[in-house]
Amino acid sequence: MELLTNPQTYNTCFSIASLVLILVTYLIHASEEKVYNKQGHIFGAMIFDAFMLNLMGLLHNAYLYSDVFKTVIGYDGNCYLVIAEKMFAYLLPYLSINYVMSIFQINTNTILKKAVIIVPTVYSLSLFIIGYFTEFFFYFTEEGNLKYIYPQGATVYIGSDLYFIFATYLLIKYTKSLSTEKACALWIYYVLMLLAVPIRIVTKSSSIFEFSVSLALLLCVYTFQNPSEFVDRMSGAATRNAMDFSISTNILQKKEFTIFGIHIDRLVVTMGEKSPEFSSELLEQITEYLKGFSPDGTIYYPYMEDFVILFPGVTAEETIIDKTAEQIRKRFKESWKVGEEEIKLFETPYAIAFPDEVDSLERFHEVKAVLDKALGKQNRDIVRISDINLKVVEHDKKIDGIVKHALEDGLLDVFYQPIYSPVTGKFSSCEALLRLKDPQLGYISPAIFMPIAERNGTILAIDRYVLSAVCEMLAETDVRKYGLEYTEVNLSVVDCIQTNLAESVMGTLNKFKVKPSEINFEITETYEQGITAVMDENVRKLMDIGMSFSMDDFGTGYSNLVRVAAMPVELFKLDKSIIQSAFESETSYMVMINLIKIIKSLGKEIVAEGVETGEQARQLIKLGCDHIQGFFYARPMPRDQFVQFLREHNG
Repeated sequence: MELLTNPQTYNTCFSIASLVLILVTYLIHASEEKVYNKQGHIFGAMIFDAFMLNLMGLLHNAYLYSDVFKTVIGYDGNCYLVIAEKMFAYLLPYLSINYVMSIFQINTNTILKKAVIIVPTVYSLSLFIIGYFTEFFFYFTEEGNLKYIYPQGATVYIGSDLYFIFATYLLIKYTKSLSTEKACALWIYYVLMLLAVPIRIVTKSSSIFEFSVSLALLLCVYTFQNPSEFVDRMSGAATRNAMDFSISTNILQKKEFTIFGIHIDRLVVTMGEKSPEFSSELLEQITEYLKGFSPDGTIYYPYMEDFVILFPGVTAEETIIDKTAEQIRKRFKESWKVGEEEIKLFETPYAIAFPDEVDSLERFHEVKAVLDKALGKQNRDIVRISDINLKVVEHDKKIDGIVKHALEDGLLDVFYQPIYSPVTGKFSSCEALLRLKDPQLGYISPAIFMPIAERNGTILAIDRYVLSAVCEMLAETDVRKYGLEYTEVNLSVVDCIQTNLAESVMGTLNKFKVKPSEINFEITETYEQGITAVMDENVRKLMDIGMSFSMDDFGTGYSNLVRVAAMPVELFKLDKSIIQSAFESETSYMVMINLIKIIKSLGKEIVAEGVETGEQARQLIKLGCDHIQGFFYARPMPRDQFVQFLREHNG
């Protein structure tokens, strides 16, 4: 016990604590999946080096402070331990600089570059080997401590200083591509390493430095080596965060590269119909197959229906892109087998070249948003930047700026479109429709600005604004008196997956003293494509308090009629495109009739949207539609005009 309790042996305590931290770090590292193999291997080497460094230090301290260990280890054995400790200590800067280079994907692809990186370490290691035999650089005291002979012995620090200078340069130049958390972790790691010399001089001990190294490695294993944000658990591929980081670091290094994507049509719908185990196995198969085309073996799964490969030093027009696309096309002509089941998938490849076509990560996301509109409309040929209208990108960017400040600039307003009920002969409900009017561009269609609002994150504030405006209208006017039973309010999928949705909605209703039954939330068919446990829970909570739901734009997406019965909605809104085409084509008319029959057989109500003529209204009422909405009855109108409309038509 004296070995641990004697104040003179605190170095031993620090060494033991360091070893414990290293073992914890190793266990965490060993249990995690790896995305960047090179980075993971180097980090593993750093853990081993730090372990040996601390082990040698512990045995050396035990020799200094314990008579038993003096006998067991012996003077010569202690000298070997100290030299080994020093060699592991001076190997650590070399491993650390390689680790940083692997993080930022900097390659030493020439013999000269490799030599520049390794020479300082070779010199330091050689110094200890030569010094032991010649006593030119250092000597051992009678107690067993190593003492440098100046000035030649001090040159061992030169290599470390060079590494730290280079590391500082890399950190200043490239940490802008990292999150604040990761940048801080990396800086802390190198500050702790840099303090090695003053710590040893002041404390006359290396154990505190070794303890700092162990802390730094533990910090790294929870940041850079933590795969939670870099690995998609279902597919085993790298995530969007990983792809964005790779793009950013390559752009910072002014490298030429091409993003080659494979868009798989209706992949989300396919997985939505299967079990999680089936979906995971399918995604893993696709990932493993595509790894054969990746130069570094890394496959990204950044979007729900896209896989991505990064080709360094390649333009979008080079032969390798076409050959890769051709090979992948052949594979997708065959079925994918999961268990006993076979499934057919259809792909559309695309290519984006950096920096010729896109020169920033922000620009990439803008272009990708426009590219998504072109994917699925192609005939499986490679979609390139030249195939899409980049003027749309500039337009979307301008709209993005307008949407971000729409609320504070007072550009949003809520209009109301009355919905006719054939049973009562009155307008018993309405739909709240958002309008955005810019001073220069005029009215901007929701079909344009709502997807942008979902991308830039303003959709949540916009949804809250619409609900508040509707509740305020119900509270401040006499629309209830004139027969308005409920108002339909659009609810985005983004809002549906917010854990506090039900509480937020109830807070707004209570504020204006509005009953839950007076609000009907409209959700689109994307509900079943992006369904989550959080969304299910939110819908259940709101339905439990008396709120109803309807499915908007029914018939325009990838509807799976088998699942219609399970949808938590009371009303189905037939999209206006279904209505219009039904009165232009006999085939479309039969499709509409069958949709109506299916919905009615489930005991659900139907709202027919986009009704523009009296003949359409009469036919739809005859077919059993419960509610009719469209220009034939009324256009969307501002609040005051809507209230007057109800007074005139329901009074």
